[in-house]
Amino acid sequence: MRFRVLILMVLVMVCAARLHASPQPNDPRIIISGGHDGLGPCTSITDLDFTFMANSSGGGAFCFTNNSSEDWTSLEIEAPSPTGDIITCGGSSFSHCVVMPPSGDFTIIDFSGGSGILISESFTVDLGTSGWTPDGEFGAFANVPEPSTLAFCLVGLAPLLRRQRHRFLMRDR
Repeated sequence: MRFRVLILMVLVMVCAARLHASPQPNDPRIIISGGHDGLGPCTSITDLDFTFMANSSGGGAFCFTNNSSEDWTSLEIEAPSPTGDIITCGGSSFSHCVVMPPSGDFTIIDFSGGSGILISESFTVDLGTSGWTPDGEFGAFANVPEPSTLAFCLVGLAPLLRRQRHRFLMRDR
């Protein structure tokens, strides 16, 4: 019986591996890396949010400098819906990136972990050569708390607030 289950499990894994599509050269990507790679002068960012636009081919490379008053520990990118199938993300500034499922006209890509982007540090955003909506506008938001973090905080505070309320009710009796 175990042998049959093992054979079935291996068969399913082999089929799933064959169905897994690999990224193609024209699929959209977004790479955020610290350092200045000779893209010309960097655009100074003085706030925690900024925008940039893909070129007419749906790609491009951009250089920015974090001149805000904070180190950026996370960066959320709102990207226009891409023309390619598989969105890849990465880079050297953040150790994790997560591509959320597309929601209507845009897709959210969250970067977090790692060293982030420090104050006065230059970084590049590489969209590849194509794959994104041509001339599409991207919105970037630094240090956005993750929704799950906020939910955990509220769940943790709920018993404390209930306990305080219970104490006040007990005193009134």
